[in-house]
Amino acid sequence: MMTTGADFMRVLMINSNRGFVGGVERMIHKLSMEFIDQGWEVYGFFENTANIDNEFDRVFTEIITSSGSNPEGIVQHYKKLHIDLVFIHKFTDPAVLIKLQAHFPTVVLVHDHEYYCLRRHKYFPFKRINCSLPFNSIYCSVCSMLMQKRSDGWHRINLGKSVQVLNSIRDCDLFFVISDFMKRNLIANGFDEHKINIMLPHQEPAAELEAPSGSVPIVLYVGQLIRGKGVDLLIKAFRELRHPAILRIVGRGNDEEYLQRLCEELGISHRVQFAGWMSDLTDEYNSAALVCVPSRWQEPFGLVGIEAFAKARTVIAFDVGGISQWLKHGKNGLLVRAGNISGFTKAIDSILGSPQKAQSYAGAAVETVKECYNRDLHNQTLFDPLNNLIKQKRSNR
Repeated sequence: MMTTGADFMRVLMINSNRGFVGGVERMIHKLSMEFIDQGWEVYGFFENTANIDNEFDRVFTEIITSSGSNPEGIVQHYKKLHIDLVFIHKFTDPAVLIKLQAHFPTVVLVHDHEYYCLRRHKYFPFKRINCSLPFNSIYCSVCSMLMQKRSDGWHRINLGKSVQVLNSIRDCDLFFVISDFMKRNLIANGFDEHKINIMLPHQEPAAELEAPSGSVPIVLYVGQLIRGKGVDLLIKAFRELRHPAILRIVGRGNDEEYLQRLCEELGISHRVQFAGWMSDLTDEYNSAALVCVPSRWQEPFGLVGIEAFAKARTVIAFDVGGISQWLKHGKNGLLVRAGNISGFTKAIDSILGSPQKAQSYAGAAVETVKECYNRDLHNQTLFDPLNNLIKQKRSNR
Protein backbone atom coordinates (compact mmCIF):
# COMPACT_ATOMS: atom_id res chain seq x y z
CA MET A 1 0.00 0.00 0.00
CA MET A 2 1.34 3.42 -0.97
CA THR A 3 1.87 6.17 1.56
CA THR A 4 -0.64 9.00 1.40
CA GLY A 5 -0.52 12.54 2.69
CA ALA A 6 -2.76 11.60 5.60
CA ASP A 7 -0.16 9.14 6.86
CA PHE A 8 2.98 11.03 6.17
CA MET A 9 3.45 14.58 5.04
CA ARG A 10 6.95 16.02 5.39
CA VAL A 11 10.17 14.59 4.03
CA LEU A 12 13.59 16.23 4.24
CA MET A 13 15.94 15.60 1.32
CA ILE A 14 19.61 15.94 2.28
CA ASN A 15 22.49 16.17 -0.19
CA SER A 16 25.90 17.74 -0.59
CA ASN A 17 25.06 19.65 -3.79
CA ARG A 18 22.11 21.90 -4.45
CA GLY A 19 21.18 22.19 -8.11
CA PHE A 20 21.63 19.97 -11.15
CA VAL A 21 25.18 18.58 -11.12
CA GLY A 22 24.79 14.98 -12.24
CA GLY A 23 22.65 11.87 -11.91
CA VAL A 24 22.34 12.17 -8.12
CA GLU A 25 20.72 15.58 -8.28
CA ARG A 26 18.47 14.56 -11.16
CA MET A 27 17.30 11.62 -9.05
CA ILE A 28 16.63 13.90 -6.06
CA HIS A 29 14.53 16.18 -8.24
CA LYS A 30 12.59 13.27 -9.69
CA LEU A 31 11.97 11.62 -6.32
CA SER A 32 10.86 14.95 -4.83
CA MET A 33 8.23 15.34 -7.52
CA GLU A 34 7.01 11.81 -6.83
CA PHE A 35 6.68 12.54 -3.11
CA ILE A 36 4.74 15.71 -3.96
CA ASP A 37 2.42 13.69 -6.20
CA GLN A 38 1.61 11.57 -3.14
CA GLY A 39 0.68 14.64 -1.08
CA TRP A 40 3.94 15.12 0.80
CA GLU A 41 5.75 18.37 1.44
CA VAL A 42 9.42 18.19 0.47
CA TYR A 43 12.15 20.17 2.22
CA GLY A 44 15.79 20.45 1.18
CA PHE A 45 19.02 20.73 3.15
CA PHE A 46 22.29 21.06 1.23
CA GLU A 47 25.94 21.51 2.17
CA ASN A 48 26.79 23.74 -0.77
CA THR A 49 25.27 25.49 -3.77
CA ALA A 50 26.72 23.95 -6.90
CA ASN A 51 24.32 25.31 -9.46
CA ILE A 52 21.35 27.59 -8.72
CA ASP A 53 18.48 26.34 -10.85
CA ASN A 54 14.86 27.40 -10.45
CA GLU A 55 13.60 24.10 -11.85
CA PHE A 56 15.52 22.21 -9.17
CA ASP A 57 14.56 24.57 -6.34
CA ARG A 58 10.85 24.87 -7.01
CA VAL A 59 10.03 21.34 -5.80
CA PHE A 60 11.04 22.24 -2.22
CA THR A 61 8.77 23.94 0.32
CA GLU A 62 11.93 25.29 1.97
CA ILE A 63 15.63 25.11 1.14
CA ILE A 64 18.53 25.57 3.55
CA THR A 65 22.12 25.61 2.33
CA SER A 66 24.70 25.46 5.11
CA SER A 67 28.34 24.38 5.07
CA GLY A 68 28.80 25.08 8.77
CA SER A 69 27.88 22.36 11.24
CA ASN A 70 25.28 23.34 13.82
CA PRO A 71 23.70 19.94 14.56
CA GLU A 72 21.49 21.01 17.45
CA GLY A 73 20.16 24.06 15.59
CA ILE A 74 19.43 21.97 12.49
CA VAL A 75 17.55 19.34 14.48
CA GLN A 76 15.51 21.90 16.40
CA HIS A 77 14.53 23.65 13.18
CA TYR A 78 13.21 20.47 11.61
CA LYS A 79 11.51 19.32 14.81
CA LYS A 80 9.51 22.57 14.72
CA LEU A 81 8.54 21.77 11.14
CA HIS A 82 7.41 18.26 12.23
CA ILE A 83 9.57 16.50 9.67
CA ASP A 84 8.49 12.86 9.45
CA LEU A 85 11.37 11.38 7.46
CA VAL A 86 14.96 12.29 6.64
CA PHE A 87 15.98 11.03 3.20
CA ILE A 88 19.77 11.16 2.79
CA HIS A 89 21.53 11.07 -0.56
CA LYS A 90 25.14 12.26 -0.26
CA PHE A 91 26.18 13.90 2.98
CA THR A 92 29.51 14.26 4.75
CA ASP A 93 28.82 15.77 8.20
CA PRO A 94 28.79 12.92 10.76
CA ALA A 95 27.80 15.20 13.65
CA VAL A 96 24.62 16.27 11.85
CA LEU A 97 23.87 12.68 10.81
CA ILE A 98 24.12 11.41 14.38
CA LYS A 99 21.80 14.15 15.66
CA LEU A 100 19.23 13.51 12.93
CA GLN A 101 19.26 9.77 13.62
CA ALA A 102 18.42 10.43 17.27
CA HIS A 103 15.24 12.34 16.39
CA PHE A 104 13.94 11.19 12.99
CA PRO A 105 13.59 8.04 10.90
CA THR A 106 16.54 8.15 8.50
CA VAL A 107 16.86 6.44 5.15
CA VAL A 108 19.72 6.54 2.64
CA LEU A 109 19.66 6.11 -1.10
CA VAL A 110 23.21 4.91 -1.78
CA HIS A 111 23.82 6.31 -5.25
CA ASP A 112 27.41 5.16 -5.69
CA HIS A 113 30.56 3.97 -3.90
CA GLU A 114 31.56 7.21 -2.18
CA TYR A 115 30.71 6.15 1.38
CA TYR A 116 33.02 3.11 1.32
CA CYS A 117 35.69 4.12 -1.22
CA LEU A 118 38.08 6.99 -0.51
CA ARG A 119 38.67 7.38 -4.26
CA ARG A 120 34.88 7.24 -4.77
CA HIS A 121 35.13 5.19 -7.98
CA LYS A 122 36.21 1.69 -6.80
CA TYR A 123 39.13 1.85 -9.22
CA PHE A 124 42.82 0.98 -8.70
CA PRO A 125 44.84 3.94 -10.04
CA PHE A 126 48.06 1.95 -10.33
CA LYS A 127 46.79 -1.26 -11.93
CA ARG A 128 44.03 0.62 -13.80
CA ILE A 129 41.45 -2.01 -12.96
CA ASN A 130 38.22 -1.94 -11.00
CA CYS A 131 38.33 -2.80 -7.30
CA SER A 132 36.20 -5.51 -5.71
CA LEU A 133 37.59 -5.22 -2.17
CA PRO A 134 35.59 -3.90 0.82
CA PHE A 135 36.64 -0.78 2.69
CA ASN A 136 39.81 -1.10 4.76
CA SER A 137 41.25 2.06 6.28
CA ILE A 138 44.90 1.04 5.82
CA TYR A 139 44.68 -0.45 2.34
CA CYS A 140 42.32 2.27 1.06
CA SER A 141 44.60 4.99 2.44
CA VAL A 142 47.50 3.60 0.42
CA CYS A 143 45.36 3.32 -2.72
CA SER A 144 44.02 6.88 -2.49
CA MET A 145 47.21 8.42 -1.01
CA LEU A 146 44.60 10.32 1.04
CA MET A 147 44.06 12.71 -1.86
CA GLN A 148 40.87 13.27 -3.81
CA LYS A 149 40.38 15.17 -7.05
CA ARG A 150 37.37 17.51 -7.15
CA SER A 151 36.16 20.20 -9.51
CA ASP A 152 38.36 22.82 -7.81
CA GLY A 153 41.52 20.71 -7.61
CA TRP A 154 43.10 18.14 -5.30
CA HIS A 155 42.03 17.89 -1.64
CA ARG A 156 43.48 15.93 1.26
CA ILE A 157 41.14 13.25 2.59
CA ASN A 158 40.30 13.32 6.28
CA LEU A 159 40.43 9.57 6.99
CA GLY A 160 38.95 9.87 10.47
CA LYS A 161 35.99 11.85 9.18
CA SER A 162 35.46 9.41 6.29
CA VAL A 163 35.29 6.50 8.74
CA GLN A 164 32.87 8.46 10.94
CA VAL A 165 30.60 9.19 7.99
CA LEU A 166 30.61 5.53 6.93
CA ASN A 167 29.76 4.37 10.46
CA SER A 168 27.01 7.00 10.77
CA ILE A 169 25.48 6.02 7.45
CA ARG A 170 25.53 2.34 8.45
CA ASP A 171 23.45 3.28 11.53
CA CYS A 172 20.53 4.64 9.48
CA ASP A 173 17.20 2.84 9.60
CA LEU A 174 16.88 1.86 5.95
CA PHE A 175 18.96 1.74 2.77
CA PHE A 176 17.87 1.93 -0.84
CA VAL A 177 19.95 0.84 -3.82
CA ILE A 178 18.85 0.43 -7.41
CA SER A 179 20.68 -2.75 -8.40
CA ASP A 180 21.65 -6.17 -7.07
CA PHE A 181 25.25 -5.16 -7.72
CA MET A 182 24.99 -2.29 -5.23
CA LYS A 183 23.26 -4.48 -2.66
CA ARG A 184 26.21 -6.88 -2.78
CA ASN A 185 28.60 -3.94 -2.34
CA LEU A 186 26.77 -2.70 0.74
CA ILE A 187 26.71 -6.13 2.35
CA ALA A 188 30.45 -6.54 1.68
CA ASN A 189 31.03 -3.19 3.39
CA GLY A 190 29.24 -4.03 6.62
CA PHE A 191 25.71 -2.77 5.97
CA ASP A 192 22.87 -4.75 7.56
CA GLU A 193 21.46 -6.93 4.78
CA HIS A 194 17.97 -6.83 6.32
CA LYS A 195 17.84 -3.04 6.00
CA ILE A 196 18.76 -2.99 2.29
CA ASN A 197 15.97 -2.55 -0.25
CA ILE A 198 16.25 -2.48 -4.04
CA MET A 199 14.26 0.49 -5.32
CA LEU A 200 13.47 -0.06 -8.97
CA PRO A 201 13.75 3.25 -10.84
CA HIS A 202 10.79 4.42 -12.88
CA GLN A 203 10.89 5.61 -16.45
CA GLU A 204 7.79 6.49 -18.44
CA PRO A 205 7.96 5.41 -22.10
CA ALA A 206 7.44 8.29 -24.48
CA ALA A 207 3.84 8.63 -25.66
CA GLU A 208 5.06 8.96 -29.24
CA LEU A 209 8.30 7.24 -30.16
CA GLU A 210 10.12 9.29 -32.77
CA ALA A 211 12.55 8.03 -35.36
CA PRO A 212 16.03 9.60 -35.16
CA SER A 213 16.22 12.88 -37.04
CA GLY A 214 18.97 14.22 -39.28
CA SER A 215 20.77 12.91 -42.35
CA VAL A 216 23.92 11.97 -40.41
CA PRO A 217 23.31 9.63 -37.44
CA ILE A 218 24.09 10.98 -33.98
CA VAL A 219 25.92 8.90 -31.39
CA LEU A 220 24.94 10.37 -28.01
CA TYR A 221 26.69 10.45 -24.64
CA VAL A 222 24.95 11.95 -21.57
CA GLY A 223 26.76 12.32 -18.24
CA GLN A 224 29.60 13.92 -16.35
CA LEU A 225 32.89 14.52 -18.14
CA ILE A 226 35.18 12.79 -15.68
CA ARG A 227 37.68 9.96 -16.11
CA GLY A 228 35.48 7.29 -14.54
CA LYS A 229 32.79 7.85 -17.17
CA GLY A 230 35.16 6.79 -19.94
CA VAL A 231 34.29 9.51 -22.46
CA ASP A 232 37.88 9.40 -23.75
CA LEU A 233 37.39 5.72 -24.54
CA LEU A 234 34.25 6.57 -26.50
CA ILE A 235 36.08 9.31 -28.43
CA LYS A 236 38.85 6.88 -29.36
CA ALA A 237 36.31 4.26 -30.43
CA PHE A 238 34.37 6.85 -32.43
CA ARG A 239 37.47 7.83 -34.39
CA GLU A 240 37.72 4.33 -35.90
CA LEU A 241 34.11 4.07 -37.13
CA ARG A 242 33.54 2.91 -40.69
CA HIS A 243 30.13 4.59 -40.90
CA PRO A 244 29.68 8.39 -40.94
CA ALA A 245 28.29 9.80 -37.70
CA ILE A 246 28.35 12.75 -35.31
CA LEU A 247 29.33 12.26 -31.66
CA ARG A 248 27.29 14.52 -29.38
CA ILE A 249 28.50 14.86 -25.78
CA VAL A 250 26.01 16.29 -23.27
CA GLY A 251 27.39 17.16 -19.83
CA ARG A 252 30.15 18.98 -18.01
CA GLY A 253 33.03 18.00 -15.75
CA ASN A 254 36.70 18.23 -14.87
CA ASP A 255 37.84 16.54 -18.10
CA GLU A 256 36.00 18.75 -20.58
CA GLU A 257 39.08 20.66 -21.80
CA TYR A 258 41.15 17.46 -21.98
CA LEU A 259 38.46 15.75 -24.05
CA GLN A 260 38.25 18.69 -26.43
CA ARG A 261 42.04 18.57 -26.89
CA LEU A 262 41.86 14.82 -27.46
CA CYS A 263 39.36 15.36 -30.27
CA GLU A 264 41.73 17.89 -31.84
CA GLU A 265 44.70 15.53 -31.54
CA LEU A 266 42.72 12.72 -33.15
CA GLY A 267 41.54 15.02 -35.95
CA ILE A 268 37.82 14.55 -35.28
CA SER A 269 36.83 17.89 -33.72
CA HIS A 270 34.60 18.64 -36.71
CA ARG A 271 32.58 15.49 -35.95
CA VAL A 272 32.27 15.91 -32.17
CA GLN A 273 29.85 18.34 -30.50
CA PHE A 274 30.18 19.38 -26.84
CA ALA A 275 26.69 20.54 -25.88
CA GLY A 276 27.18 21.35 -22.17
CA TRP A 277 24.71 20.51 -19.41
CA MET A 278 20.98 20.20 -20.12
CA SER A 279 18.15 19.49 -17.70
CA ASP A 280 15.70 18.48 -20.45
CA LEU A 281 17.14 15.73 -22.63
CA THR A 282 14.06 14.95 -24.71
CA ASP A 283 15.35 16.50 -27.92
CA GLU A 284 18.76 14.92 -27.44
CA TYR A 285 17.36 11.41 -27.18
CA ASN A 286 14.91 11.99 -30.04
CA SER A 287 17.67 13.06 -32.42
CA ALA A 288 20.09 10.25 -31.48
CA ALA A 289 20.57 7.04 -33.45
CA LEU A 290 22.02 5.32 -30.38
CA VAL A 291 23.24 6.09 -26.85
CA CYS A 292 26.60 5.05 -25.39
CA VAL A 293 27.54 4.30 -21.77
CA PRO A 294 31.34 3.88 -21.96
CA SER A 295 32.09 3.85 -18.22
CA ARG A 296 35.38 2.68 -16.74
CA TRP A 297 34.10 2.75 -13.20
CA GLN A 298 31.61 0.28 -11.77
CA GLU A 299 28.32 1.99 -12.55
CA PRO A 300 25.84 1.38 -9.73
CA PHE A 301 23.10 1.11 -12.37
CA GLY A 302 23.43 3.54 -15.29
CA LEU A 303 20.15 5.48 -15.28
CA VAL A 304 20.95 7.13 -18.60
CA GLY A 305 20.46 3.72 -20.17
CA ILE A 306 16.82 3.26 -19.23
CA GLU A 307 16.13 6.92 -20.07
CA ALA A 308 17.33 6.04 -23.56
CA PHE A 309 15.30 2.82 -23.51
CA ALA A 310 12.15 4.83 -22.79
CA LYS A 311 12.82 6.83 -25.97
CA ALA A 312 13.29 3.61 -27.99
CA ARG A 313 17.01 4.11 -28.44
CA THR A 314 19.59 1.34 -28.69
CA VAL A 315 22.21 1.43 -25.92
CA ILE A 316 25.80 0.23 -26.17
CA ALA A 317 27.75 -0.02 -22.90
CA PHE A 318 30.82 -1.49 -21.31
CA ASP A 319 29.90 -4.42 -19.06
CA VAL A 320 30.70 -2.88 -15.68
CA GLY A 321 28.88 -2.69 -12.33
CA GLY A 322 25.10 -2.89 -12.43
CA ILE A 323 24.61 -2.23 -16.15
CA SER A 324 23.98 -5.88 -17.04
CA GLN A 325 20.91 -5.83 -14.76
CA TRP A 326 18.96 -3.95 -17.44
CA LEU A 327 21.09 -4.26 -20.59
CA LYS A 328 20.93 -7.80 -22.02
CA HIS A 329 23.47 -8.36 -24.74
CA GLY A 330 21.94 -9.15 -28.11
CA LYS A 331 18.40 -8.73 -26.80
CA ASN A 332 17.79 -5.07 -25.97
CA GLY A 333 21.23 -3.63 -26.74
CA LEU A 334 24.91 -4.47 -26.78
CA LEU A 335 27.41 -5.08 -23.96
CA VAL A 336 31.13 -4.79 -24.62
CA ARG A 337 33.93 -6.17 -22.45
CA ALA A 338 35.14 -3.44 -20.10
CA GLY A 339 37.72 -1.14 -21.70
CA ASN A 340 37.65 -2.87 -25.11
CA ILE A 341 37.81 0.16 -27.43
CA SER A 342 37.90 -1.82 -30.69
CA GLY A 343 34.94 -3.88 -29.49
CA PHE A 344 33.04 -0.67 -28.77
CA THR A 345 33.80 0.60 -32.28
CA LYS A 346 32.50 -2.63 -33.81
CA ALA A 347 29.34 -2.47 -31.71
CA ILE A 348 28.56 1.10 -32.82
CA ASP A 349 29.27 0.21 -36.46
CA SER A 350 26.99 -2.83 -36.23
CA ILE A 351 24.07 -0.61 -35.18
CA LEU A 352 24.77 2.19 -37.65
CA GLY A 353 25.05 -0.37 -40.46
CA SER A 354 21.86 -2.26 -39.64
CA PRO A 355 18.66 -0.23 -39.14
CA GLN A 356 16.74 -3.50 -38.70
CA LYS A 357 18.94 -4.54 -35.78
CA ALA A 358 18.64 -1.09 -34.22
CA GLN A 359 14.86 -1.21 -34.54
CA SER A 360 14.72 -4.66 -32.96
CA TYR A 361 16.82 -3.62 -29.98
CA ALA A 362 14.85 -0.40 -29.57
CA GLY A 363 11.56 -2.28 -29.45
CA ALA A 364 12.92 -4.67 -26.83
CA ALA A 365 14.27 -1.70 -24.86
CA VAL A 366 10.83 -0.12 -24.61
CA GLU A 367 9.37 -3.45 -23.44
CA THR A 368 12.09 -3.67 -20.76
CA VAL A 369 11.02 -0.30 -19.38
CA LYS A 370 7.33 -1.23 -19.45
CA GLU A 371 7.85 -4.57 -17.71
CA CYS A 372 10.65 -3.84 -15.23
CA TYR A 373 10.75 -0.10 -14.58
CA ASN A 374 7.11 0.94 -14.50
CA ARG A 375 5.46 3.26 -11.99
CA ASP A 376 3.70 0.52 -10.00
CA LEU A 377 6.90 -1.43 -9.33
CA HIS A 378 8.75 1.76 -8.48
CA ASN A 379 6.11 2.91 -6.00
CA GLN A 380 5.95 -0.54 -4.44
CA THR A 381 9.72 -0.80 -3.94
CA LEU A 382 10.01 2.78 -2.62
CA PHE A 383 6.90 3.50 -0.57
CA ASP A 384 6.18 0.07 0.92
CA PRO A 385 9.48 -0.07 2.86
CA LEU A 386 8.95 3.54 3.97
CA ASN A 387 5.45 2.73 5.22
CA ASN A 388 6.76 -0.22 7.19
CA LEU A 389 9.53 1.89 8.73
CA ILE A 390 7.13 4.65 9.78
CA LYS A 391 4.69 2.18 11.32
CA GLN A 392 7.53 0.55 13.23
CA LYS A 393 8.86 3.89 14.51
CA ARG A 394 5.42 5.04 15.59
CA SER A 395 4.67 1.81 17.41
CA ASN A 396 7.95 2.15 19.34
CA ARG A 397 7.18 5.65 20.63
